[in-house]
Amino acid sequence: MTRLTIFLFFFTLSVMAQAIKESVEKTNSITQIATAFRACHSIVENTPPLIMLDDESISDNHKFLDEWENRVDEIEGIFILRDDIITALYGSRAINGLIYVTTKVAKQKADSLAMTRWTRRKVKKYQKYRNILGWYNYMNSFITVTGKVTDKEGNPMANIRVYNKDRNTETYTDSLGNYTIQARRWEAIQPENIEDCYLVVKEAKEQSHNFVQHPPIESRNSDPRASTPSISLKTPCDKLFILNGIPIEKKEEFLKKVRRKKIEEIIEIDGQLGVSLYGAEGVYGVIIVNTKK
Repeated sequence: MTRLTIFLFFFTLSVMAQAIKESVEKTNSITQIATAFRACHSIVENTPPLIMLDDESISDNHKFLDEWENRVDEIEGIFILRDDIITALYGSRAINGLIYVTTKVAKQKADSLAMTRWTRRKVKKYQKYRNILGWYNYMNSFITVTGKVTDKEGNPMANIRVYNKDRNTETYTDSLGNYTIQARRWEAIQPENIEDCYLVVKEAKEQSHNFVQHPPIESRNSDPRASTPSISLKTPCDKLFILNGIPIEKKEEFLKKVRRKKIEEIIEIDGQLGVSLYGAEGVYGVIIVNTKK
């Protein structure tokens, strides 16, 4: 199995695991979980990930999968993850990803402790339940972005790589040009070799954006941005941020300043108007953010 195929396994299953978590009481949820377990077998066979059950690591992956595939009705959810955050949390054990399984019993216990007042004694005794709640909160922060990739005539483009530039995850368009990918707020989604970038600025859990293949800005003689200096130094995801009237070029700097502030208003400006208002810095669009005082 190639590295790309393994990666797509993880991404597809993480989306499915989210659906399982939301619909575990539905009649088809057990079938979905069983399907996830069968796919997990394939992943473990080729690239063993770290498997955790109720926040405790499993020493024998195959034995665990064989046992729990017949006990899927006891499972609350399965998170299948592979990114830098996972490696940072679990080290080399999770270099090939993490399969995080929670039982209904453990999730119910975690929920019962959610509003408790945490003392040092309780933290030590119930740490794993706090971790389980943390994972559910982490997964709930994802936003699902869907849409279509077409050429300039409107024809769907199949097998186009669409990737999250900030999370190192990717997917491919289907035969109709459709894609689905996950992101968090302020992360950037872009199809490969297409000069368009969707920045997730809203909090809505389901968002949509269609991409259209256009020639690069530099080759569009009729586009006023084509003659704008310094364009070659920017990429389509390099938006100019204006925070409370102050321009900020780097997204990292913007995120540091906007963190913990309550946003009152967001205004998105396209590149053409951005150039007329802000010059070359606004060539790929401007995000104006005003916070509550």
